[in-house]
Formats: sequence, structure tokens, C-alpha cells
Amino acid sequence: MSDNLLDARGVKQRMAAFLRQPVSRLEDDALLSDLVGESFVLVEMVIELQEQLNIRLVQEDLKSVKTVGQLTKLFEERASK
Repeated sequence: MSDNLLDARGVKQRMAAFLRQPVSRLEDDALLSDLVGESFVLVEMVIELQEQLNIRLVQEDLKSVKTVGQLTKLFEERASK
């Protein structure tokens, strides 16, 4: 696990950098499918976040994730384990 404090803002900042979008577009209720044009981009972003944050997710973790808030919460939960 990373020594850096992991919070929703930190995850959103990393997401925004990857997507080349302002953080302000990443509201908790924003649909991930609206932010990325192709599903493979979403997969690439999750892989990148896992590498940056040194957190591993499994496919089962991601099945119900649809929004920015759900994804940030998932990373926060995994970081606290």
C-alpha cells in the first residue's frame, strides 16, 4: 500500500490527469461511461490508478462500479485494508 494518504480528492486528481479533464467534471454522481469514450479507456485508467496507488482490484470489485464516487470509494476502502 502507498504511504501517501489516499482520499477521494487524490483519486479524482489522478483520474482527471489520465482523462485530461478538469477535476470539476468528476462529480461523485458522474457516470464513468460519460467520461470515457471507449470501455478500454476505462480499463486503462483503472490499471493506471492501481499502479499509481499500489492497490490491486479484481474484476468482482468493479462489477457494480458505475460512477466516479463509487470508484473513488472502492480505492479508499482497499487502501484502508
